[in-house]
Amino acid sequence: MVRAIIIDDEAKSRKLLRNLLNEYCEEIEIIDLAESVESGVKSILKNKPDLIFLDIEMPDGTGFDLLERIGSFQSEVIFTTAYDQYAIKAIHLSVLDYLLKPINLADLKSAVAKVNSKLTRQAENHSVNKSLQVLLENSKAMTNDKKIGLSTQNGINFVYIKDIVMCKAEGNYSIIYLAGKQRQEMVSRTLKEFEDMLTEFNFFRVHRTYLINLGHIKEYSRTNQSSDYDGDGGSVIMNNNMHVPVSRDRRKHLLERFSKPF
Repeated sequence: MVRAIIIDDEAKSRKLLRNLLNEYCEEIEIIDLAESVESGVKSILKNKPDLIFLDIEMPDGTGFDLLERIGSFQSEVIFTTAYDQYAIKAIHLSVLDYLLKPINLADLKSAVAKVNSKLTRQAENHSVNKSLQVLLENSKAMTNDKKIGLSTQNGINFVYIKDIVMCKAEGNYSIIYLAGKQRQEMVSRTLKEFEDMLTEFNFFRVHRTYLINLGHIKEYSRTNQSSDYDGDGGSVIMNNNMHVPVSRDRRKHLLERFSKPF
């Protein structure tokens, strides 16, 4: 059984989530309910749960405040939130799960299944929850020092966003090119997902197949010098010496972006 705590300042939300879990997720045992950061901290320290369903916005602080107060721990966390888009993006970056209120049953079952699988792997490998560590680091870090979790076949590889040179679409997957040792990672996320997450971190979609880190551009050519002929808006040369095509409809926006610091 997965021993779980629900922390939410709304009594109706606590009751609804508890009822859904009791009825549809038999592997979850609800061992306590809490209504604030303060009571949540006390409950976690006392009960040492395997899983925490954690609201983000509460009267006496946020879910992130609670996690910082707990310090070193190995509980899994599923965030519950109604609106906080910044928090959702931060959670994505660290590969943690979240549920949007009102909670959808299918989403709940999916999140619980992923946690159950992760707890099993951690027990086999005696590992700690690195995703939570990265989330807390990101909440304190400057933009250039933030990390992102890349889910690969072997697990999750945590890298600095600034070290991502570019992303290339490969069907429903993406190839991530990293600076340094010419490393690549195949990740089971679409390029659109990476675009949504990384645009605010100085990334730009130059082509339907490519998302680049502007900080790694070495040169722009008005002619397409890449091996991909599907792009007549020119091309860019990245710091890893890869030539990336620019779509005609993205060329104007890219040149406008060049007129600003990046």
